[in-house]
Formats: sequence, C-alpha cells, structure tokens
Amino acid sequence: MNPPTQPATAVHPALAPSMAYHLITFGCQMNEADSQLMAGLLDQAGWCPVTSVENADLVVINTCAVREKPEQKVYSLLGELRRHKQRRPAATIVVTGCMAQGAGRKLLKRAPHVDAVLGTRCFHHIVEAVDRSRSGEKGIVITDLHDDPAAPRCGPGMERERAPLRAFVPIILGCTNFCSYCIVPYVRGAEASRPQEEVVREVEALVRAGTREVTLLGQNVLAWGRDLPARPGFEALLTFVARVEGLWRLRFLTSHPRDVTPGLIEAMRDLGAACEHIHLPIQAGTDRLLQEMNRGYTTDQYRAVVDQLRAAIPGISITTDIMVGFPGETEEDCEKSLKLYERIEFDAAFTFAYSPRPGTAATQMLDQVPRKTALARLQGVIELQNRITCERNSREVGNLAQVLVEGRAEKGDGLLCGRTRRNKQVVFPGDRDLTGSLTQVRLTRAHLWGFSGQVVA
Repeated sequence: MNPPTQPATAVHPALAPSMAYHLITFGCQMNEADSQLMAGLLDQAGWCPVTSVENADLVVINTCAVREKPEQKVYSLLGELRRHKQRRPAATIVVTGCMAQGAGRKLLKRAPHVDAVLGTRCFHHIVEAVDRSRSGEKGIVITDLHDDPAAPRCGPGMERERAPLRAFVPIILGCTNFCSYCIVPYVRGAEASRPQEEVVREVEALVRAGTREVTLLGQNVLAWGRDLPARPGFEALLTFVARVEGLWRLRFLTSHPRDVTPGLIEAMRDLGAACEHIHLPIQAGTDRLLQEMNRGYTTDQYRAVVDQLRAAIPGISITTDIMVGFPGETEEDCEKSLKLYERIEFDAAFTFAYSPRPGTAATQMLDQVPRKTALARLQGVIELQNRITCERNSREVGNLAQVLVEGRAEKGDGLLCGRTRRNKQVVFPGDRDLTGSLTQVRLTRAHLWGFSGQVVA
C-alpha cells in the first residue's frame, strides 16, 4: 500500500479565508490520478490548496478499500476530523474513492460529521457536492457506478500553466476480472475505456505544460479498448501516445499476465519512449492457488511471458505483487512459491498478506489462514525478495544510466534524485539546475531502494 500522498498542486500564498482545501490520498496510483483530477477542478472553481488540515475549510479524503488496514486508517482520520469540525463548524468534509463507494450511506452513519460521499465514478461531481454542502444540504451521497463512466478526465481544471514532470493518465476505469480476493470490480465497476483521441489530447496538454514522463493507468491497463467499437489493442494506444512530440518516457500499469501479447512486447521493444519496465503481478506461486484466485494463468504461462519479455528487451525490469495467506495456502504452497520467485528473480515486489474483503468469493472459502501464520510467511517472502533485489542491483554497479532528474533528494545536502528508464531510483550529488533534465549518471553503489551515483560530464 502506498502511503498517503498529496497531489502535485502549488500552495497559494494568499488564501481566501473560506476557500482553502486539503486533500489526502490513500492507495494506488489510480487514486493519485483521481486526486489530481479533483485538485484541478477545485483549483478551477477558485479553491486554494493548503498543506495542513488545521488551515482547511474543505478536507477531501480519497480512500482505498483493497485491504482492511487503509480503511482503519481512514476511520481513525475521520475521528480526528470530528475535532476539526468542532473547532471549525463551517468546514466541509468529503470522503471519496473505493471505500466511499463500498460504504455509501453507511459511512455517514458511522461518521455523521462527514458532509458528502463520492464514489469512484463520481469524482467530477466534487465541486457540485461541496457547493451543495456549503449551501446547507446534509448527507450528500453520489455513488452511481453508471454515472457517466466516460466523463472526461481532463477538463478545464486540469489545463494548467505548469504540469508535473511525471504524470499519471488513467485510460481505463474499472475491472471485470473478478479475482476471488479482490473488491475492485465491486467498487470501481465494469471496464470503461477512454477514447484514444481523448487520451492523446490529455498527454499532449501535459507535455505542453512541462510533463516529460507519462504513466498510463488502469486496474488492468492491457484491457484498454475491448469495450470500444473498433476494439483496438492496447499496443495501438501505446504507439499513438509514444508519438507525442516532447514526451521523453512512457510507462503503463498495472498489467495482467494473461493479457501480455507478442504485439505488446514488440511495441515496448520498438517504441523509443516506452521504458524497459513492466509491473506484472503474479500474486501466488502455485497453480492450485492461482486457480482458486481466478487469475486465469498457470505458473508455466507466467514464466513464459517473463522469458519472452527478457528475450525481446534485454535488461528489462520486472516488478510484481505477491500475496501470502490466501485461504487454503499450505506450507508446501509457500515452499514452491519461494522457489519459483527465486528462479524468476523479480527486480522488486510489493508483498502483502491476504485481507478478507466483504462480498468477494474468497471470504467464503474454507481453511482461512490464521493472521499470525500469514504474517510469518510474509516475512519469509520479504527476506527473499530483499536479497534478490540487492543482488540484481549490485550487478548494475559501474553501469551508466539515463536519469530523469526530479529534484532534491529527501535526505542529504546537495543530493538530487531521479529514476532510470527501468524505474530504479538514483541519488547523486549535483546542481539543482539539472532538475527536469535527462542526465547520464554512473551507478556507484547499490541499495535495496536503488542506487547512489555520480554525474558523468
């Protein structure tokens, strides 16, 4: 789970007393993109972002429901916001996102100080909901999954003079895979692809405003186009976006292993902007578990995709998601999975313990794994992956890497940070004027998180 983040929006030094907002985001990159959309719409409506809840007349929480822990964090935060509301009675509190979609009006019963609830297809109603609340309306709930699923993701509120160096562009909403553990299809709805022309226009607008790296987003990004009249393949969209003048780098996530095609691999190999990285969730390491999860592929099929990617794109970085503690998982499953992960050698993995989600098929399965057992198994996977990541990074020490410089590093005076085309973080000493440039850096030291380096003149 990604930590809560704030949208990349400048803070206005002079604030209208009743038009200050603070936006908090939990969850995945799709949630970050949704928050950027809401921030743009609020900015367009005259609201001004502030860096703390204490100074906010509007607090928006964009929530995640993939696991239980982020939901608990949201309810804890709502408890704190009750006191904020007591200190500032005119303040407006809006809860959006996956948790809001799933809970709906029940959320208002548990947290009656919340003024509005917006679902995952209703972010474009943010200004309307806030205006209605400030006019005195109570208990606003907008969670219709059929509410204009193709609503533009890039409107006047997103046309800014400056855009982030790296930006997310959602291209498909929802999911229809129905993995047995996953709540996403229930809270995000069925797949709805954005038209190709709209996606390309948004990327062009971002590049004009300063963006140099774009990541195309979707719960299953490779499903893009299946619901459109001509049924274009994702590689066709990738090709059109890669041709946008001024775009240096192009990424996409998340990809379903079942949907990786030879055409996609060829496009990744041949398109200059397409980066040598793919996030390819495996989730489990035995065929029995994958079948119970309704993943739609076997371990042999997954390994075949990895082999094809590495043969076509030497040096490609492959990252993944790994779940432990799925119902019915045995010690034998764990042992087989660890051996498979060691053979594949992922560059990095997001690892987590299974969390029952209401309404999903897995909650009804027998042999639920005790939490303590799941966490112990999780530790074993983490230790293995940490070792593999360090070993793989160590092999790159001494190499030159093209780094997109993002700015000052969080730690260390005079240090800059950025990412390689393979999505590896690099920290190195350098002048701040390098921010926003593509810089050649020699990798001098490997770490679990990435590399230290030195600029090559």
